Amino acid sequence: MTTWQITRGTPSAEETAALTAVLTAVLTQRATAVQASATETKTGEAGWHRPHRNPHPSAGMWRGR
Repeated sequence: MTTWQITRGTPSAEETAALTAVLTAVLTQRATAVQASATETKTGEAGWHRPHRNPHPSAGMWRGR
């Protein structure tokens, strides 16, 4: 299956390999960016309801020191 085609000129094997390397790097970078944006957490949410961020114990709890 051909995914791209050279329509003009006669590139050497080295030029074709260089083009393939550049296209692979660009497509890999884009795929990584898409995956990273899909797994980002929302930063605009309030943090008070998260127990690991709340320094105060819940009402009625006792902590020995």
